[in-house]
Amino acid sequence: MAWPFRRVFRVCWWLLCTATFCALPLTIWEFKNQGWSPHYQAWFIGGIFVILTTPIAVYEVAIHTEYYTRPRLQRHVIRILWMVPIYSLDAWLALRFKDARAYLDPVREIYEAYVIYNFYAYLMNYLEDELGLVDEHLAKKAPTGHIWPFNHCLTPWRMGQEYIWETKKGVTSYVIIRPLCTALALITSQFGVYSEGSWRPNNSYPYLAMATNLSQMWALYCLVMFYHAFKDELQPIRPLSKFLCIKAVVFLTFWQGLSLNILVAVGAIKVNEQFTTYTAADVAEGLQDFLICIEMFLAALAHAYAFPPRDYMDPNIPTKGFFTNVRYMFDLRDVVVDVQGVLEEHLQTTAETGKAAFVKTAQGIAQTPGQIYQMLGGQATSRTHHPLPANDPDEDYMTGSLLASDHGPAAVSGRGLHHRSGSSSELQLQPT
Repeated sequence: MAWPFRRVFRVCWWLLCTATFCALPLTIWEFKNQGWSPHYQAWFIGGIFVILTTPIAVYEVAIHTEYYTRPRLQRHVIRILWMVPIYSLDAWLALRFKDARAYLDPVREIYEAYVIYNFYAYLMNYLEDELGLVDEHLAKKAPTGHIWPFNHCLTPWRMGQEYIWETKKGVTSYVIIRPLCTALALITSQFGVYSEGSWRPNNSYPYLAMATNLSQMWALYCLVMFYHAFKDELQPIRPLSKFLCIKAVVFLTFWQGLSLNILVAVGAIKVNEQFTTYTAADVAEGLQDFLICIEMFLAALAHAYAFPPRDYMDPNIPTKGFFTNVRYMFDLRDVVVDVQGVLEEHLQTTAETGKAAFVKTAQGIAQTPGQIYQMLGGQATSRTHHPLPANDPDEDYMTGSLLASDHGPAAVSGRGLHHRSGSSSELQLQPT
């Protein structure tokens, strides 16, 4: 894409924005005079912001695809940039077709988790490209403790493989939990036990909202811990502005929706259902969608600043152009590998925990007759119990964790997960 065309596109877009914002107050005034319903006014105004928002993101994605000089980084940047148009268009359609909201909102919710994962993978891939073996580099650093208040209840992670694995596991787990909670919300809604905004104990909404919120907060905390350990090494790519952009969109939309649902529950948002088919919950959801349409315009500008294509415009690196590189946008093998690795770790941890509980129970049962005999003044015979040797392999199962002793991150990498602790670093996905 030639530079003159890019300049012309920017000028046209700024002229469009200026004309739109000048005409918007007059449009709202005319709506009032014509007696348009608030619903259609919100839908029309939200559509204006969607029209202004989408070209920004599409333009940034197109330029990144044109100058696809660092595939391991830019594939994650492109996925993050798609967040804004997906949120914006999803909210606008849900604002117009409220009955389809139950099927539109899950798309936005799942992509939210996907973006958090991609930001972590972006940081990890950058470090791997610059440092090589990231875990070995981290192992040479001074220990980094947990941030308050977690420093009072969690054991510090060992610098190296354990630290990398814990942060990666926390982020990737959200990619699993978020779609699972969304699926449970759809299933329970079919049985009439899910009502968004209702806090009744027999309603699944508060439990799913709590699980989603805790998982989301833990994933963002793991991102903060990862940044805290590598803030000096990550300075060349300005990670703080990128993190704030993503965190603002994720947290703002979630807590904004939760606050509106609380307002409905306390009666602050209410309607006269004798004159409308909309409930108070419908009004809250519509307001959430309308606000997202406006907020994504600002988010698009922030993302364009935080993820500029000029960082990858290197004239010394040849590129095959937009139409050749666009196919790499849809390659998701790295995501599949990482999610599979976390699932395998959780399943193995569960199996080892179950075996540890079984061994401990069996030992207790075997010791019980001898203990009773001793309490009665007798001596336990050699047939009562022979304790396991101190170096018996079964003793390792008592930890119940892959990250303890010899079952730590080293064992994880030995199970087939990429030993560089990154985001499927074997999959280069570079143009051929």
